[in-house]
Amino acid sequence: MGTSVGVGGIVSGVQWRELVDALVAQDRARMVTPLQDRVSLATRRKTAWTEFDGLARKLQDAAKALQTGSAFKAYSTSVSPTASGRTLFTATAGDTAVPGAYRAEVLSLARAEKLSGRVVTDPAVALGLAGTFQVNGQQVTVAVGDSLNDVRDKIGAVNTGASGTGVSASVLTSSAGRSRLVLSADTAGSTGVPLTDGPEGVLKDLGFLDSQTRTVSSATVAVAAALGVTVPPPSTIKIGNRTISVDLAVDSLTSIAARIRAAGGEAEVAAESSGGANAYRLRVGSSVTASADPNSADTLTALGISEGGRTTVRQVVAGSAAYTGAGGGTATGSTRLLDLGIAGAGAGLTVGSAINISGVRGDGTSVSLGFTVQDADTVDTLLARINDATSGFGAGTRPATASIGPDGKLRLEDGTGGDSRLALSIGVVPSNGGASTAALGGFTTETVGRSRELVDGSDAQMRIDGVLVTRGSNTIGDALSGVSINLQQAEVGTVVDFTVARDNASSSQKVKDFVKAYNDVLSFFNGQQLSGQPLANETALRRVFSSFTEALRTDVPSAGSFSRGTLVGMTLDRNGRLELNETTFNTAMSTNLSAVQSLFGSSGIGAAMVSATTLATRSGDGTIVAQQDSLDATSGRLNRRITVMEQRVQERREALVARFSAMESALSRLQSQGNALSASILGLNK
Repeated sequence: MGTSVGVGGIVSGVQWRELVDALVAQDRARMVTPLQDRVSLATRRKTAWTEFDGLARKLQDAAKALQTGSAFKAYSTSVSPTASGRTLFTATAGDTAVPGAYRAEVLSLARAEKLSGRVVTDPAVALGLAGTFQVNGQQVTVAVGDSLNDVRDKIGAVNTGASGTGVSASVLTSSAGRSRLVLSADTAGSTGVPLTDGPEGVLKDLGFLDSQTRTVSSATVAVAAALGVTVPPPSTIKIGNRTISVDLAVDSLTSIAARIRAAGGEAEVAAESSGGANAYRLRVGSSVTASADPNSADTLTALGISEGGRTTVRQVVAGSAAYTGAGGGTATGSTRLLDLGIAGAGAGLTVGSAINISGVRGDGTSVSLGFTVQDADTVDTLLARINDATSGFGAGTRPATASIGPDGKLRLEDGTGGDSRLALSIGVVPSNGGASTAALGGFTTETVGRSRELVDGSDAQMRIDGVLVTRGSNTIGDALSGVSINLQQAEVGTVVDFTVARDNASSSQKVKDFVKAYNDVLSFFNGQQLSGQPLANETALRRVFSSFTEALRTDVPSAGSFSRGTLVGMTLDRNGRLELNETTFNTAMSTNLSAVQSLFGSSGIGAAMVSATTLATRSGDGTIVAQQDSLDATSGRLNRRITVMEQRVQERREALVARFSAMESALSRLQSQGNALSASILGLNK
């Protein structure tokens, strides 16, 4: 019997569960659905108000541009083209610009300085340097075991945070076995890469600075004679970690430079002009310090060693063999070629031997020449042929000079500092016509040519109407009020015209933006007046829109002849759409700009529209927010009523189910009793 209760109509035959569903549906349609429809309408109304808020804010932004006057402070710039077609600079003008015409010349661009150190064969091998130096005031400490890579990393470590040096370090490998440390300023300008060497001369040994002597009148005369002073006895001095001997009574700057190069250091004799005459000084690419020799300090004083600068280094190609003369002594320029030997053994030159000289000048041009050895020819004869100004290394736009050093080695030095392709090869063809040999030894690069200053850190310079303007950046924003000048290329001697003028087209566009923003609001308003729209017949919307239209009709007596919007071409058509006659507006701008600004300014149409839109969109107490808050409150109340009604509908369902279930139970009991009575009667009949 218990199983029959849970199935509607199983005893009665009546499908009462369907009846219950129908009754509950009627209750929901009567009690819940109208409330849900009202919530849905409130949601649509709020969405519509949100859309209106966005349109009103766009109108407000457009009105602010007119109110503040920024719409009428647009300027354009024009830079005349150059004869070469190059763009030397561009210019942009802001709100504070002043119309004017100017003439400008770009003299130089601002560049970030970039420095190169000396070349090493392996950047991962310890340099053997120890000491300190400073990069833009930040100290860097180098230990004996540090490699070039380690020094790079240490320089990078002090270029971090707010107190960074503004200098980046990298290791550049130009070819196998040639790596150098490169320091780059992070910003352009003449400040460049500020370096201060420590007492140990690490920066000089790294090749970023050189050391130099005082000038003397001759590079080949003994220093004592050239200076005309009494000099200390022979001694030794230290060039980096190398020790060389110096006797100023005998040695010239040229011989000292050769001795330094022979020891593996960088050195050159540079010519300078002093008082109309040539003067010479020795430049060394390492630190120069006193040795333990008691006369060393006096020798340095006599030489006048001081910190040099960032000069270029000239490439030097040196022979691998030290030449000897008759008797085994070191060869000199006067040594006969027939007596020339290598390490005491004869070079095998005889009368009739052909010497072939070939190679490449620093600029990459080839050299190929030769001569036949005669009995009286000397090393000077060979040098003169190498240095020949017509076809030898002394010719061309980048000549080089060969000489023989005090160590007996032949060297070829580029006449120009910087990266160089200088190379030399000397072959000998025996007088008997045999195969060419390298009887005079091979030649390799002893000093790699390079520029210490790869890029010269410099300020930008330009003349504006003849006035020199210098800045540390290629963007000059403070020379002319409200004008930013961006330098592109320098072209000394080329003067270009550029102008700053009012941009009436931009001002007109700002007013057109205002017109469009208003018309977008109008389109929304008209659309909401149609039947079925969420804000149809909404009084608050009509009131807000009317305030916008009223703002357009603002009368501004202070604007004089342009006291109303219609007078500058801004009118409402018969459908209420705002229109702008650009011709009328541009004429008004040209006639009296200040009056047009007043019309839309702080007491005009712009201000009135900003005020009207602010009242509508203001957070807290604006009309739109108030309407949205009211709709939220209404939705909240309705949703609470829906919850109550849903509960009542549920209770109604439960009551109906209980009543029909009780009916089924009663019918089931009657059926059971009937069945029992029938059985009893049947038994009596039997």
